[in-house]
Amino acid sequence: MVQLKKCETHGYYRGDNCPICGAEGKFLMNDWEVTAVSRMLAGILRHFPHKFGVLLDDRGWAYISDIVRGIKRKHKNMRWLRNHHIEGLILTDPKGRYQYDPEKGRVRATYGHSLKVDLSDLPQENIPDVLYYPATKEEAQFIVETGLKPSDRQWVHLSKGYRDAYVAGRHRVDDPVVLEIRAKEAAEAGYTIYRAAKTVYITKEIPAEFVSIAEEQEVELTEEELKQIEEERERKRKKMERRKRYGGGAT
Repeated sequence: MVQLKKCETHGYYRGDNCPICGAEGKFLMNDWEVTAVSRMLAGILRHFPHKFGVLLDDRGWAYISDIVRGIKRKHKNMRWLRNHHIEGLILTDPKGRYQYDPEKGRVRATYGHSLKVDLSDLPQENIPDVLYYPATKEEAQFIVETGLKPSDRQWVHLSKGYRDAYVAGRHRVDDPVVLEIRAKEAAEAGYTIYRAAKTVYITKEIPAEFVSIAEEQEVELTEEELKQIEEERERKRKKMERRKRYGGGAT
């Protein structure tokens, strides 16, 4: 059970006790609430802000107060939600997928968008020599021959490590093929790569000359990772069923 709490000394954290001092902080959200609001937050900032009455600027920023108001308006059982709940989720996000501007009270997602947003102000320095990308067996050879371009997202998402890419790929298929991207060479050739999160980098394109199939490594998933993969696949399955049932209108 992953609760959201706040330690008086060390701030927000997820879990039972503060990971720094061990204190039992102030309870803010239970496991179900953390999961539900986190999914809505990601959806608002990446895909459907209009459904919650939230306006993103051209760089993807939204005001936290607007997000809170939109969630409460759409879900009457969340009238308890306040700005600090969203702030806590942002600052404790395990994937580091958000950028927070406390002075203006706003937030944006730094990757995963289906909406068109300008992320060209993300960092471009210290790009690793090699990055990785997961593909299906059917996709892998095609990408090696033609290069990488966005599909259902605005950007190509690359992973810092082989394991990160493999785990991301497992959310789609049981046996992903991990591709190796010579990122430093691509950047030196003029293809801009941005650092979007702890282990995620984004770019608009990687030509085939910088792509190859990585040497296979053995990856052992944790029980928590397997659970998350199973839940994500089930959620996507239900989403597809709703789309078929309602003629593509469900999100």
